[in-house]
Amino acid sequence: MKLGEPVVRYGRGAVTSVPELVEGMSAGRVLVVHGARSFEASGAARMLSAFGPRTRVRRWHDFSPNPDIRELEPGLALVRDLRPDTVVGVGGGSALDMAKLLCALADVPPGDIEERIRSGAAIDRRRMNLVLVPTTSGSGSEATHFAVVYIGDDKFSVAGAALLPDAAVLDPALSESGSAYQRAASGMDAVAQGIESLWAVHARPESRGLALRGLRLLLSAIVDFVSSPHAGAARSMTVGSHLVGRAINLSRTTGAHALSYGITRRYGVSHGHAVALTLGAFLDAHARAGSSDLQPAVRSSAYRRALDDIAGLLGAPGPAESGRCFVALARRLGLPMSLSEVGVRSPAEVRGLAAAANVQRLGNNPVRFSPNELTELLLRC
Repeated sequence: MKLGEPVVRYGRGAVTSVPELVEGMSAGRVLVVHGARSFEASGAARMLSAFGPRTRVRRWHDFSPNPDIRELEPGLALVRDLRPDTVVGVGGGSALDMAKLLCALADVPPGDIEERIRSGAAIDRRRMNLVLVPTTSGSGSEATHFAVVYIGDDKFSVAGAALLPDAAVLDPALSESGSAYQRAASGMDAVAQGIESLWAVHARPESRGLALRGLRLLLSAIVDFVSSPHAGAARSMTVGSHLVGRAINLSRTTGAHALSYGITRRYGVSHGHAVALTLGAFLDAHARAGSSDLQPAVRSSAYRRALDDIAGLLGAPGPAESGRCFVALARRLGLPMSLSEVGVRSPAEVRGLAAAANVQRLGNNPVRFSPNELTELLLRC
């Protein structure tokens, strides 16, 4: 099918417009991929009653956060059996990523799935419509052309135009239902995405503009959103996270995300919290870095401007104080901010996390780190 720019619907209660949107795509068979608890808890499930009698709707949620290939395979078997016209993903980043993966890999023979994922080849065509409805303000997955899946302890990105949705439905009310920890972790994931998008090797004027707009909204609202969510804070977080999602769709993420996957996989830490755990140390290290420490493609002037922008957004006197301000914000939101607090006990475990860093994301970091330097950074977390 021909893929174009996603349509974005926004507003409180917008989730109830999903059936009309989907049926307008002439869909007769719909697969709704959703989180096990968030679908009901967020209020998104109320959309089901608005589907017409001629639309066959099937729900599926048999996967865990940060799903791996073993959980993907039953979903693909269901797609082959149901042959849906449209897949609707509803939930946090894992649910949206799973919906994207089902669409992108639906026509790959079952025996070739692992090889296709490992190859990293772009997937630019799909036969099904794809609609994404985030219930958290954090992942930005509804705005990106990639999705994460694990094979064992190894994280892989499946990417291509096929993973961008036909439509994204942004309903701020859906994000208010999570626990304070969930709101803090997902919100700090969005903040981290915005910061990383500003300094990424692949940053460009468009991605930096989106990141700045998103960060202004996120940082103005995140404390209220976590402590006592209200409509205004939810609106700012929903729009802000979507904007930084669009930013990382262009720039990709960097060092803190490169380390986060190992922390999440080995210690069961929520993805956004895992990113936040090391971003303060990256802010410190980046502030100390000289021009000779930068990746060859990074212009020193643009890099310094990004650090100044980040300091201003965090309310820091200058880049040297940005890390401290970021960690203080995370602690104010109730997030433990040392690796020891989440179960990392020994230098050997720290070295293991450094060795497990995602090479692709680390290569997009503006400052180069050797394995020993990465280990030293983690020891400061």
